[in-house]
Amino acid sequence: MKLLICGKGGSGKSTVTALLARQYAAAGKRVIVVDTDVSNTGLHRILGTGIPPDLSGYFGGKKCMMDAMKTARDENLPQEKPILGTWTYDTLPKDYSSIKDSIQLVTIGKLRDTSEGCTCPISALARQFILGLTLAENDQVIVDTEAGIEHFGRGIDTLCDASLMVVDPSYESMCMVGKISGMAASVEVPLFFILNKTDAETSTALRDTIPDKSRIIGEFPLDPTLTEAGLEGRTFPSGYPAAAAVIGNVTARLAARPTGE
Repeated sequence: MKLLICGKGGSGKSTVTALLARQYAAAGKRVIVVDTDVSNTGLHRILGTGIPPDLSGYFGGKKCMMDAMKTARDENLPQEKPILGTWTYDTLPKDYSSIKDSIQLVTIGKLRDTSEGCTCPISALARQFILGLTLAENDQVIVDTEAGIEHFGRGIDTLCDASLMVVDPSYESMCMVGKISGMAASVEVPLFFILNKTDAETSTALRDTIPDKSRIIGEFPLDPTLTEAGLEGRTFPSGYPAAAAVIGNVTARLAARPTGE
């Protein structure tokens, strides 16, 4: 199963990504976490892994990678054919990933210099990488996206089994619920919602903004222990009850979908 985590900046996408990955690993799954956020530099810390080099370096850098994609387009290869290769959990480039406790982190690319310019090559590589991932029965993929809706324009959502939008108590996040709902419907990818950083009052307010409340599959109440761990760059816990509930709910919801839907 490939799950995409999306939402506005600061909503807690990386927090949810890390907690779900740690929960899957605790349940005996092998997890590939794909970091497509060009600006977030702390995901490895809360996952408990090392810092992997940018995957773009495996292909010789952005220019070589884009040249390979242009050549493929010139040859009219099918859009759904992986241009840059295929991978499994076991065959991911070891020099460009970091593994701990059956969680394997791959970082597509980061903006590390003010002169780097457009992030389009990183987005293109993210799509190609996810497209080329083949999973065994015990494998899970979690894609941590950059803030906003860019991933829809890049077609990354269409490669995943479901999109999970993280909604935090903010006006911007509540406004984005409608926008992302419409985009997800247009690509026919199931969209579910995870409420984050809530208390009794904000939980009610957030639920009121989501028209189809059956799509709310989990809630992460405001937790000072997670806030403290995030501030200190410590690994998040395994066996987190809210993460277990989300995994159980999304698995059940996808399994219940009619064949071919």
